[in-house]
Amino acid sequence: MEWTQVIIKTTEEASDAISEMLTSIGAGGVVIEDPNEIRRQIESPDSLDYADQEFIDSLGTEVTIKAYFNEEYRPEELGSLINEKLEFISKFLDVGRGYIGFEMVNDEDWSTAWKKYYKPFHISDSVVIKPSWEEYQKKPGELIIEMDPGMAFGTGTHETTRLCSQLLEKHIKRGDRVIDVGCGTGILSIIAVKLGAAHATAIDVDEVAVRVADENCTINGVSDKVSIMKGVLADLEPQRADVAVANIIADVVIGFADMVTKYLKRGGLLLTSGIIKERKEDVVNTYTALGFRLESIDEMGEWVAIAFKCPDSL
Repeated sequence: MEWTQVIIKTTEEASDAISEMLTSIGAGGVVIEDPNEIRRQIESPDSLDYADQEFIDSLGTEVTIKAYFNEEYRPEELGSLINEKLEFISKFLDVGRGYIGFEMVNDEDWSTAWKKYYKPFHISDSVVIKPSWEEYQKKPGELIIEMDPGMAFGTGTHETTRLCSQLLEKHIKRGDRVIDVGCGTGILSIIAVKLGAAHATAIDVDEVAVRVADENCTINGVSDKVSIMKGVLADLEPQRADVAVANIIADVVIGFADMVTKYLKRGGLLLTSGIIKERKEDVVNTYTALGFRLESIDEMGEWVAIAFKCPDSL
């Protein structure tokens, strides 16, 4: 099958908004090639990779986004629509050079191209994310999570996933039951179970994410402890989890605030991320007004992770 690959050159600050826009207009997959993220990975004290300064300097700062549309979409019409959407986004963010053009590619050309950027790394103190095709020698005390992201969001390299992983490592207790809202590749559910959770319920609106999460659970031998379903939080039967984790945008976190108590035990924890700094107070104010206790706020780059404790009386 041939796909139309559209190419956009943009800034780091606009890359998430543009990726979301491309998905909303029908992209079957979006690949972000962010040299800034690669640079941060290499220069991080936890990095398991090495590169000389000349290579690091050669990366530049421009982000390349490639989105893939099936044959139902006419390339010329796509270009016009994308330019229209970029013009709107540019009112709020610097979109950089914008839409560059398109080319036709086969399945195998785009489904594996991103792999060269994805190497083993520490996502938290004890958890190492290892691509399924990479070799890695485990060190004492490390938990190894094998990931094959496919076209789902959540390789673990993004700040929001790192923040959530660090919160899970801090808070998960053996035997906990977890709900993972917007599970993407299933990375957070897998980490929760590997850290000792008895069960995780993972949910995502994207069919691709549900499939990839299921595959990753199989790779990591946790399929018996992770239930995966397509939908939103409201589609779950009310239950009493110990921890709910939601690595999604602030509007969604705020949107389900009034129903979270249906899914958490008294004193249970809600771990949220995917929140930009400008929306931090909105999220905090929404939940504290409902009786949730603010446990912690952690920041990484432009992103925020917030932990809340569910009210003792429900």
